[in-house]
Amino acid sequence: MTNSGGDKILVVDDSDLERELLIEVLKGAGVQNEFLQARTGEEAIELLGTRYKEIGLILLDWQMPQMSGMEFMEAVMKVPPVASKMIVMITASGTDENKKKAKGVNPNLAGYVVKPYTPESLLESIRSHVKVKIV
Repeated sequence: MTNSGGDKILVVDDSDLERELLIEVLKGAGVQNEFLQARTGEEAIELLGTRYKEIGLILLDWQMPQMSGMEFMEAVMKVPPVASKMIVMITASGTDENKKKAKGVNPNLAGYVVKPYTPESLLESIRSHVKVKIV
């Protein structure tokens, strides 16, 4: 487990349904961490600005309007206190090229989960990066 601060999980996705589904899947798998949510990259940056010490992991959608997941990562990587946050990209685009692009922007990218995902693959991608509280 990487020590990147708190144990809250920030879910960043422009789709309310996708955020809720992601959280329900993790809760259903026994994850008891508190979740924070952001609809946009800008909203996520605001949350990080005030609550970065509480957040241990960011689950990030790639395709969002205004600021994409990649643009969000580029912005975060320029701010030392938040650059160390573990980020797992969750996207419908599983091409090797996109995985390379994501790693290029964030060499410490904690994971890359392709939709549709299984609860097991999602849990596996975050288990070593946060203090997952399994019931």
